[in-house]
Amino acid sequence: HVRATQDWDWQGAEREFQLAIELDPSYATARHWYAMSCLVPMGRLDLALEQMQMAQSLDPVSSIVARDLAVILAYRRDYEAALEQCDHTIELNPHFPPAYWALGIIQEQRKELDEAVAAFQRAINLSPQSPRMHAALGRTLALAGKRSLAARSLQKLEAMAKQRYLSPFEFAVVRFSLGQIDLGFRWLKKACEHRAFDVLALKVDPRFEELKDDARFHAV
Repeated sequence: HVRATQDWDWQGAEREFQLAIELDPSYATARHWYAMSCLVPMGRLDLALEQMQMAQSLDPVSSIVARDLAVILAYRRDYEAALEQCDHTIELNPHFPPAYWALGIIQEQRKELDEAVAAFQRAINLSPQSPRMHAALGRTLALAGKRSLAARSLQKLEAMAKQRYLSPFEFAVVRFSLGQIDLGFRWLKKACEHRAFDVLALKVDPRFEELKDDARFHAV
């Protein structure tokens, strides 16, 4: 996991994950992290889906495994299946904020912006101090044309950043959605320097589809 998330040594990380699975094929966390930290960054979503499905079969009551299976399905652009998996995750644990975050991302991609806003608001209600939830809400508000409300989310993030560390990735997400592309890339570069976990999924994250033709995005 460290080789994948900090060193970005995908081949080295894969060898370690495969050894962990060989030593204990029933260890769900090894398969979970292999999928999310190693296979997703390389864009190998078929195998990532297979590993996440196996992880869920090994640990069917894990909220985070269930949520990340929904995320993998969203990365594959299978939003209908991702939505169903999110519903399953929420049934498992209706008080799990990351499930509502994933639900909001999926609904945003389905152009159901009001529903996405409601999902992010639910996540914030459950986890008021989560920068990820506020950034996601700000992005969707911006996409819905509610720029003043999106700016309010950005101000909330800036206030939080004065009190504790915030990942630069969250600022990048909001800046891009507001059309502030240069600022977005400035924050995204910082996120890379900080080894922000969310950077690992840039190759497959649908939220960045509109940047695919920008040379700066390819450089990242």
